[in-house]
Amino acid sequence: MTNKIVPALLKTWLTFLLVFLVLGYDIIPSIGFGAIAGLAGGLVSAWWVTPGGEPREIELPAPIQALGRQLRQTPERLPLGGFFRRGNRRSPSPRR
Repeated sequence: MTNKIVPALLKTWLTFLLVFLVLGYDIIPSIGFGAIAGLAGGLVSAWWVTPGGEPREIELPAPIQALGRQLRQTPERLPLGGFFRRGNRRSPSPRR
């Protein structure tokens, strides 16, 4: 993973270092801000090029499944719960 992060980190760090220097920042803040930007850019770049795939569906433990069912049923018990739900839309009455 380091071989993916370091090249992008150095390129991003040098780019931001130069940009901050051109904008008039002192050398120490430019180095610091450039290093922070380089680390962030390197991590994002490494994440972007790492092959992955779609996550597998996992079986959740029973208490979490029960909580999910309870949360899905809660809007039906609230006074305006059905108002914000997509499936329970009533067709508008025709105008006369």
